[in-house]
Amino acid sequence: MIERVVIIGGHIQALGLARQVYEKGIEVILLLDTKWAVARFSKAIAKYFLYDSEEQLHQVIMHLCLPHKATLLFPTNDESVEHLSSHYIEYATHFAMGIPNPELVNLFNDKRNAYQFATSHNIPCPKCWYPNTLEDVQNMAQNLPYPVVVKPGIMYSFHATFGKKAYRCDNPDELLSICQRIDAVKYPIDTILIQEFLSGGPKYLYSYGVFAVDGESKVSLMANRIRQNPMDFGNSTTFAKTCYIPQIEEQSNKLLRLVNYFGLGEVEWMYDPTSNTYKFLEINTRAWKWHTISNQLGFSFIGAMIDYYNGKDSTPITYQEVVGWVERLTDWTVVAKEYIKHRMHIKDVCQTYKMPKENAVWQWTDPLPGIMYILMAPILYIKRH
Repeated sequence: MIERVVIIGGHIQALGLARQVYEKGIEVILLLDTKWAVARFSKAIAKYFLYDSEEQLHQVIMHLCLPHKATLLFPTNDESVEHLSSHYIEYATHFAMGIPNPELVNLFNDKRNAYQFATSHNIPCPKCWYPNTLEDVQNMAQNLPYPVVVKPGIMYSFHATFGKKAYRCDNPDELLSICQRIDAVKYPIDTILIQEFLSGGPKYLYSYGVFAVDGESKVSLMANRIRQNPMDFGNSTTFAKTCYIPQIEEQSNKLLRLVNYFGLGEVEWMYDPTSNTYKFLEINTRAWKWHTISNQLGFSFIGAMIDYYNGKDSTPITYQEVVGWVERLTDWTVVAKEYIKHRMHIKDVCQTYKMPKENAVWQWTDPLPGIMYILMAPILYIKRH
């Protein structure tokens, strides 16, 4: 039986997870690499520990295990997934694990691997090119169908280096300039990819959120991530609403079954209007930012995982009711920017706010995280920039 959940990270994903676990009457402990973490102010947190190195994180984790694997280890970002994966054999001896096995983490955390795997199994993907050297980029630059996007195989290291998720290039000169900049800071060219640009922005961006065991969905839902920050190449969703698209469900489950997937996963898709096809983008092998949209439907993904570990099987359910999720503070900023650019109508925004929705941070029964999130916003902005 799960008696304790250790969550690595303290941002919005972690706050939502902590509240959901707390509602099940289970102890929640946070492991943080910064004190500027909104989740640590929640009443759901029994205690938290700060760490400043991988070694210290490992020591703290090993200190928190309970007999009979009664502690669930759960990551909230790619770095913590990588840490748990690199120590998987040791941790899995003492803990219930909240991630897939290392083979699947390595497959899906590197987009170069993921796209080649998906393509080999006839799952629609954007067209991709895989340079290994700057010379490869120079040789292919004149023959690519512009615009294209330069993006990393592994996101978190690229974003930490360049502060961007991807670069759009409209011609060969721009592509060469971006890749030369990447090469100049010794970031390996053989870890990036060049991809066709899929137009339409977040209105065509969809996700299939799932908890799966042995490749079979236990609970799932789909969402259209209609606003993100920034809108063109967003690092984070600010407003999502549920939807149901049979093709996405079919292709997502095909992918999960192919690899016998275990754990939470967010399978991302982009609709391509030129081919009338939903194209696979990536799988996040952890909780995603808007996962608490499930609260509006009466369940939680981490709750389903805890029930699985506790031997409580359930009938597989795909939820189709239309509800929303919003991170208000950032969403209002996005709306203001897009309105000024004449790319968004207030009437449409108001329609999204009318639907039943889950607030990312604010909760009347747990108000301190919401208050601190507002107070810390300037500090967090400065730290990110």
